[in-house]
Amino acid sequence: MIFKNLKRKLIFIFILTLITSSLNIFTSKASSKKNYLEVKKYLADLKTLSADFVQISENGDVRKGKIYVNLPGKLRISYEEPNDLLITSMGFWLVVQNRKLKQTNNYPLSKTPLNNFLNQKLDLDNGYYNMKLFEENGVVTLKFLNNKEMVGTSFELFFKTNPVQLKKWEITDELDNKTSVLFQNLKTGIKNSHLLFFPEDLGEVRND
Repeated sequence: MIFKNLKRKLIFIFILTLITSSLNIFTSKASSKKNYLEVKKYLADLKTLSADFVQISENGDVRKGKIYVNLPGKLRISYEEPNDLLITSMGFWLVVQNRKLKQTNNYPLSKTPLNNFLNQKLDLDNGYYNMKLFEENGVVTLKFLNNKEMVGTSFELFFKTNPVQLKKWEITDELDNKTSVLFQNLKTGIKNSHLLFFPEDLGEVRND
């Protein structure tokens, strides 16, 4: 009799565990679906942004500056001294300028991971992107995987939830070096002057 009662109790605990696990999975999926839809809407509505940023490289190097984005295609990243670099884009070239050395290098935007964010309409349902969505501790991560132009690279966007807001992006190169850019005082929907996105005239220009 004791054995039968114990057996019934174990079976009950087992069934209860299954039910609880199923409920947890359902809750997780419901939460993920909700956050996915909110991130999807956030990106679809995103037209402009401006923010202060802190950039942290794989080797621990820290840089600060200001970023402006007008979608599609337009970007300005201005680093504070002593780095004093300026990166701009009008949609085709990514222009990297060293103000101190008065050097300008142009790179095709389509060959850089930033192209995923800048030059494509971020419709997450159209099948264009090779990407994955993760969610952990209230942070949603959208990871764009490597493509034909950028083998071995990835580009990730990190969003906080409630409400959804872009907090960071992270670029991993073909050598697995990660560069993180954390956004502070981020504002969206504010008109940025188109003049921000023109490079400065520093003399000689190189196309790489």
